[in-house]
Amino acid sequence: MPEMQPIFRLAIPEDLDGIMRAVHEAQAFMRTLNIDQWQDGYPEPETLLEDIRLGQLYVIAEGMDVRAVAALSLLKEPVYDAIEGAWLAAGEKYLTIHRMATDDSGRGRGFAARMLAEAERIAGENGCASVRADTHRGNLAMRRFLEKHGFSNCGQVYYYVKKGDPVRVAYEKIL
Repeated sequence: MPEMQPIFRLAIPEDLDGIMRAVHEAQAFMRTLNIDQWQDGYPEPETLLEDIRLGQLYVIAEGMDVRAVAALSLLKEPVYDAIEGAWLAAGEKYLTIHRMATDDSGRGRGFAARMLAEAERIAGENGCASVRADTHRGNLAMRRFLEKHGFSNCGQVYYYVKKGDPVRVAYEKIL
């Protein structure tokens, strides 16, 4: 039987179990790195279903097996208005990457890089000047990953979290 090629597509409600598996595996991975990001139950199924409803949750899947997930949002991120620092394309339209996770079997297979490339493509098709993302300041692997892919550290933003560090390092890549 030929090997299935991973497909990038919009998520559908039937993907939720696979998405949650990827999220739980990403949470466990972050826990092994002593990062308190996503250790409070976030992202919840309701948040991901809302992303699906808004048409902004994407997956990379092999058949119906979700390997990676991310919200690629064209909506304004209110938290970004209060950055301690400065955006590179302040005042311009942007796409935000949120809730990106790769399952254990997808880690190291280039799916996160593909998700970034797809985010840039979607941003460009929608007239965005840049792509933005943020991550926990202790998530050094994600920070290095973003920087390796041309994102610049623009400062810090703060999220309400149930527990843990509210500080997120904000990144932007000009298209």
